[in-house]
Amino acid sequence: MLVRAAVVLMTGAAAVLAAIGPGEAAQPRPPVGAVAVIGDFGSEQPAQRAVADLVSRANPVAVVSAGDNVYESDDYDSIVGDYYGRWVDRGLFLPAAGNHDYSEGIESFDAYFDYLGGRRVYSRVVGGIEFFVLDSQAALDSARELRRQYTWLRVNVPRSKARWQVVVLHHPPYSSGEVHGSTPAVQWPFGWWGVDLVVSGHEHHYERLTVRGTTYVVDGAGGKDLYSFGTPLAGSRIRVDDSFGALFLTTGSGRLAGEFWSTDGRLLDRFTVPR
Repeated sequence: MLVRAAVVLMTGAAAVLAAIGPGEAAQPRPPVGAVAVIGDFGSEQPAQRAVADLVSRANPVAVVSAGDNVYESDDYDSIVGDYYGRWVDRGLFLPAAGNHDYSEGIESFDAYFDYLGGRRVYSRVVGGIEFFVLDSQAALDSARELRRQYTWLRVNVPRSKARWQVVVLHHPPYSSGEVHGSTPAVQWPFGWWGVDLVVSGHEHHYERLTVRGTTYVVDGAGGKDLYSFGTPLAGSRIRVDDSFGALFLTTGSGRLAGEFWSTDGRLLDRFTVPR
């Protein structure tokens, strides 16, 4: 039996049909021409290849990363390029910096993604969406940098000419994860500024939440070992902690829609972001 995501209180694949309404049938594959979003993927484990193959089959117009593009090595050419090089080569791989990008040497991040010009806080319009990418590790390490990024986002989101505005950062403002959980320092009034969706990683699983009317997605199931959930937050709508996958965003028919697909071809979540 299919149920709505809003009433799902269980985790894992048993609940994954949650966001599909009664009578709806899952698509056979992810939507072609979407923007793919991955996070916490740079492990060089088999799951990373499975997620990359999933993304490749969908042929997205761009790939956005919620951080931790590498683990235990700064060899971006093999850890990122061998999986997502076709988008990197065209400057259509939009990475956020994660804590592991810093611990492995942030200079290597800057050198590999040279089309960013050394910027780790930036925006780019692709697929009808303006993505505002933050450097949450730097913000957490420095009160001054935290204020700078807060001000940059508050000023620039209302100026956006794109139909949709999505914020990407590594550390989740809200998360039911038991390893890291929420990050109070970046619980900013995103919706008040005009942000439609906030995507993060850091917790290695998938979760969608609604907090004060704003949609938040934690998408850290890109290839590194998965994490379990703790006590669900009040706004948690769906939680998946036993499947690797990727989020696909589309903007057709005047709406921003998201689908999270597992590497074994299951549609685990589908949602539409209200304007």
